[in-house]
Amino acid sequence: MRTIFTLMLGIFTFISTVGQDVNDEVRFIPQSQVPPAVIDRQQELFPTNYISEWQVQEMNGMQDAQHIRYIAKFEEDGRPGFSASYLLDGTLIFNSEFMPSEIIPAEIRLKINSEFKDYSIHNGQFITFYNPKREIYLLKLLNDINVQYAFYNTSGNKIPEDSLPPEILLLMR
Repeated sequence: MRTIFTLMLGIFTFISTVGQDVNDEVRFIPQSQVPPAVIDRQQELFPTNYISEWQVQEMNGMQDAQHIRYIAKFEEDGRPGFSASYLLDGTLIFNSEFMPSEIIPAEIRLKINSEFKDYSIHNGQFITFYNPKREIYLLKLLNDINVQYAFYNTSGNKIPEDSLPPEILLLMR
């Protein structure tokens, strides 16, 4: 009986995960396919960083300019794990920084330990959105094979998922 329950729970989890796919097509592209305005803005904001790859994302499967994002994955001071997302005209939407669990602020780690007792922090990302200006910690939590995400602001308050910008889904992959 326990095996059947575990199997059914696994199937349900798989179906709900697939059901949450937002149909955002992300492709790797060479720098030659990135608009000059995006490259110029990346070099202006992050002049000393090594770009390891470029991606293009079509939000909700739409190919018009307002739904296309160009994402630079780069290193800062020799540390990988940074990204920045731009519109076609070079407008910066957000940038993010990978964070090992050890450097996530203690206040947030304590809240995770009390709110998600059976989970541990695997890693996190510190994300800065620019319109409107918001700073968010995206935390990946693990419990054996289960993965859950939690979102906090810089004051340590939990952010409801329904109030998050749609671009955050890209970072949860």
